[in-house]
Amino acid sequence: MGQIRNRNAKDVRPLAIAGLFAMALAAFASPCPAQSDSVRRFDLQIENGRLTESRKVIAVKRHDRVEINWRADRRTILHLHGYDIEIALGPDKPEAMTFVARATGRFAIETHAPPGEEQPGPRHAVLTYLEVHPR
Repeated sequence: MGQIRNRNAKDVRPLAIAGLFAMALAAFASPCPAQSDSVRRFDLQIENGRLTESRKVIAVKRHDRVEINWRADRRTILHLHGYDIEIALGPDKPEAMTFVARATGRFAIETHAPPGEEQPGPRHAVLTYLEVHPR
């Protein structure tokens, strides 16, 4: 009877190993939670060329879907460096930057004065930074 148990135990090991391998493969093949339909939303207001809150950084993770909703008290152009996203804002024209955070790093979000318009202060000013961290 001891031999039968040993032979059955030997027959079960390859199946157990194959099962563990299949579970590990399924875990790596399944989409990560960041690839779901959830969106990281940020609502930001610009007054007198500055953010109304003291947010120095917008932090997200790689593969996050990001939506930054902007409002401004005057016409301005916003540029997200590294992603080359540019939007135009006006007092009656809120806009959103929407994208998937694919590139990791720290990226400046700057205001640019609209062409032909002079504004007090520097022509380009960093409002905040987008930081995209690896998963």
